[in-house]
Amino acid sequence: MGLMDFFIRPEPVSYGTAKGLNTLQINRIAADLRTARDKVNNQMAKRELLEKQREAAVKVKTEAEEQLGVFGMVQILLQKTSDYARQQVKVRIEDIVSEALNVVFGGNHKFMIDLTLRGNQPIAEYYLNDDSVITKLEKPDYDRGGGKIDIIALALRLAVGEMEGVDGPLFLDEVGKHVSKEYAPSVAYFLKEYSATFGRQIILITHNADLAEIGEVSLAVKRSQSGESEVSVL
Repeated sequence: MGLMDFFIRPEPVSYGTAKGLNTLQINRIAADLRTARDKVNNQMAKRELLEKQREAAVKVKTEAEEQLGVFGMVQILLQKTSDYARQQVKVRIEDIVSEALNVVFGGNHKFMIDLTLRGNQPIAEYYLNDDSVITKLEKPDYDRGGGKIDIIALALRLAVGEMEGVDGPLFLDEVGKHVSKEYAPSVAYFLKEYSATFGRQIILITHNADLAEIGEVSLAVKRSQSGESEVSVL
């Protein structure tokens, strides 16, 4: 036998047999194995749950950042205007957002912008007067629904777009997805009225049937059994 044979073919190892084990010992080993397997399965389930919770948290964080970005757009618009024009823009934005909230949710909502000067720069803070209950809007609260924040963000986008003179169609993806289903028809009505009033084409992507029905042309996209996308006219 050569030196390489010695390294490639080690001596065989004998693992023995279970002949020396009695039934009680075998059952105990089997029970230990089941316990160990259950612990592993539980840990894997916890890990999957934590991963899902993390994905959900990241999604909520992204949505919140997008909504907060809309308030930043308003801030930039206010900073770009003169003192006189700033007050006009402020009042116009307040009216548009308030009207949107009242169309969708009813009641008596008033969106308010509080302007102050800091270092010669106008700083805007946002409040919602909901039937005499005033709330400062600092971040979207999706734990309590977030529906009104969705509509406020939508109305702010529309208002800033019109005041900035942005041309072309308006693309909306899953608008109002945090709004309760009972208010979906009102969201659809608001968008239809906006489109008609400003002559703005809206291209909307949604899973909500009430919103899909407002379009002059509505297309449904479904995945076939073969995995390909099928498009049909509603």
